[in-house]
Amino acid sequence: MAKLRADTLPLIIVLSAVLVVGEMATDMFIAALPQLAREYSASVSKVQLTLGAYMVGFAIAQLAYGPISDRFGRRVPLMIGTAMFLGASLLSAQANSIDMLIALRFLQSLGGAAGVTICMAIIRDMHDRDRSAIMLARLGSIIAIAPAIAPLFGGWLIETYSWRATFYALAVWAAIAIALVWFFIPESNINRDPRATRMRGMFRNFGTLLRNRTYVGFMLTLVFCFGTFFAFIFGSPFVFINVFGLSESTFPLIITVQVVGFIAGTTLSERLAPRFGLDTVFRWAVVTAWIAGMTTAAFPWFGIETIVTIVAPMIVFAFAVGFIFPLGTASALGPFPMMAGTAAALLGFVQTLGGTGFGVTVGAVFDGRAVGMTSVMGVSVSMALIVYFVLLWRRPVEGSPKANLGRVEQPD
Repeated sequence: MAKLRADTLPLIIVLSAVLVVGEMATDMFIAALPQLAREYSASVSKVQLTLGAYMVGFAIAQLAYGPISDRFGRRVPLMIGTAMFLGASLLSAQANSIDMLIALRFLQSLGGAAGVTICMAIIRDMHDRDRSAIMLARLGSIIAIAPAIAPLFGGWLIETYSWRATFYALAVWAAIAIALVWFFIPESNINRDPRATRMRGMFRNFGTLLRNRTYVGFMLTLVFCFGTFFAFIFGSPFVFINVFGLSESTFPLIITVQVVGFIAGTTLSERLAPRFGLDTVFRWAVVTAWIAGMTTAAFPWFGIETIVTIVAPMIVFAFAVGFIFPLGTASALGPFPMMAGTAAALLGFVQTLGGTGFGVTVGAVFDGRAVGMTSVMGVSVSMALIVYFVLLWRRPVEGSPKANLGRVEQPD
C-alpha cells in the first residue's frame, strides 16, 4: 500500500496507534497493582516496581532510539522495538514471581520506548515548530483516547480473568502496530547523520541540547508537570481502591475523566496557540496547572480526603496539560531540525525518569491515606511553575517570531 502523506489525518491516526503501544503497558496494567500485592504477598513499594522498572527502562531506551533513528531512519528501528515489546509482553504473561515480572517489565519497556521517541521525531521531520505544535495537539487528542479506554478494558480483563490477560492484549496491539508501520508510515528522515550513534557525536549532541536555555526550560517544565501526573498514576490505584473502596473495574473511570480534560486541552490548544501565540498560551497553561495541582494538594492538608476533592481539580490539571504537552514539546524540539530524534529522546528520557521518581516517592510515603500522594503532586507542580518563570518567562523562544528578529544560532 502507498505510504500516507504528511499533514493528513490518517497519518496522525496511524502514528497515534503506534505511539501508544508503550504507554498502553501502563494504562491497561495500573488497576492490577492491588491484585499483584495480594497474589504475591508483596508490599506497595515492591509492587510499584513493576511500574517503576518499566518507566526506568522506557526512559533509558529513548536515549538509544533517538540517535539510532537519526542515523538509520525511523521505520526499521520502530518496527524492531515494537517486536521486542510484543515478545516481552508474551513472556510477562507467564511470570511466576513478582521479581520475574519486574525484570520482564523492564525488558518490555526497552521495546515500548521506540514508539513515543520515533513518532515524535517523525512529526518534527515533517513540520516546522509552529506546525509541529498543531500536529502534536492533534496527535495528543487522538492518543488520549487510549488512556481513556485502556484502563477500562484493562480493569475488565483483570476482574474477569486476571492481570495476565492484559499482557496478551498488549501483544495483539503490538502486532497491529508493526503492520501499520510496514504498510502506512513513510520514511521521514532525509537528513541522516552517520555520526549520530558514535559516542562522541551522541555526547556532543546531548551537550548542545543541554546548553540551550530554551530546550532545558521547556524540558524541565514538562518534567515537573508530568511528575505531578505520574504521582497521581502511581498512587491512585491504592488511594481509590484501598482507601476509598472502588473496584478494579470502577477505578479506571477516575483515569478516564482525567483524559476527557486532556483531550479538551489539546483540542483547544490547536485553535488558541495560532490566535494568541504559542508562548502566551503555554504560560497560562502552566499557571492553570499549578492552581489545579495545589488545590488537589490543599484539601488533604486540611483533613478533607474525598474522591471529589481529588478528581475535580485533577480534571482541570489534565486540561492544562493538554496545552502543555504539544506546545512544550514543539517548542523544545523546534530549534533542532537536524537532530530531532536525539532531541526527542533526551526530552523523553528526562521526562520519564523524572516522572517516575515522583511516582516512586508516592509509594514510599503512602500511609493508607491520600495526603502522601497529593503532597508529592503539590511539590512537583510548584517546581514546574518555578522553572518556567526562571528559565522561560519574558525570554524570546528560539523558533518564535520574536526570537527570529535576531540571529538564532543553529546547532551543528
